[in-house]
Amino acid sequence: MSDVTTAPKPETPPGDEVRLFRRYGARGWWIPVMLTIALVFNILALTIPFLELSMLLEPVMIYDLPRSVWMMWTQGLYLISILILGFSIIFPLLKLLGMYTAWFGAKTFKRQERILGLVKNLGKWSFMDIFVVSLLLALTNDQWAISATPRIGVYFFILAILISMATSEILHSMMLRLSVQLGHASPPKDPAKLGCPLVSFRWRGWFIGVMLILAMLTFIAAVGFPFLKIRQVMLSDLAYNILEVVRAVLDQKQPVIATVLFLSLVIMPSIRIMGAILLWFGLFKERTRRRLYRWVGRIARWSMLDVLGLALFLVLTEGQRMIQTQVLVGLYFVICSILLAVVLPQLAGRLDPSNRCLAT
Repeated sequence: MSDVTTAPKPETPPGDEVRLFRRYGARGWWIPVMLTIALVFNILALTIPFLELSMLLEPVMIYDLPRSVWMMWTQGLYLISILILGFSIIFPLLKLLGMYTAWFGAKTFKRQERILGLVKNLGKWSFMDIFVVSLLLALTNDQWAISATPRIGVYFFILAILISMATSEILHSMMLRLSVQLGHASPPKDPAKLGCPLVSFRWRGWFIGVMLILAMLTFIAAVGFPFLKIRQVMLSDLAYNILEVVRAVLDQKQPVIATVLFLSLVIMPSIRIMGAILLWFGLFKERTRRRLYRWVGRIARWSMLDVLGLALFLVLTEGQRMIQTQVLVGLYFVICSILLAVVLPQLAGRLDPSNRCLAT
């Protein structure tokens, strides 16, 4: 009887119905560790002091996040209390819960992708309260009748958000690679094909190119022109733009908060706009273009001019009861820059399929 040699079966690609923690095994041990650290910092940020505010002839007020929601509600600041409750308390915890669910609970790839897709672009909005604190620090800088001092809770909250956003980015990259492995995304048909969207789409390509240049000029104006000015008796009549806010926060001896502001409001948006212009005006191979689009998308999730816009809205409306301010022309440049940052990727994505494709 002759021996029958059985040829080894080819490895089958991992199926769709596998939980992520089983799929990655020991290689992904640090994902739940990062999520747990972010959760611990988040809980600490909710339970310890967040901000100290001192006003002339008024008792010193020490805020933590839950108490600040209640105090602002009782003072009639309904909108800001609701937004702080949603963006700074409820949403960060829901985001962490969503990532835990995607890692441990969701069984199918589609459900994992759906959950992580919901949270990946929304993490930065938790910074809204940090920007409100930053604006208060700037407005109270060099004032004798009012002062604001961040407490340790602010730093726990910043760490919680940053770790959560970084973990979300890592999970998003895992899902991109997994999507290709499972056949949900295909590589470009002609990876070496050269293209330039500016000329490929004729007048529409040129229109978006002009709008991208306008977006760059608008962003420069948004950074440089003052957007608000203090108008209140017994307070110095000072005007602020983004760079002045960063400088004022540094003057308050808060280098961590100033660094977060500078990176998220100046550096990241600058890289995002320059990357978008390079992609639209440049001549790249299809594979390279996809990868560059992915990196521009990552930078966009760390660009927070839109979050600053919401914080400015709160300060200029509900915050008038604390410090009276006046709108300056820079605010309109901020609004225009935010609108262009939202609209242009949508227009570009309709024209250039690479903008919507997964990088390979």
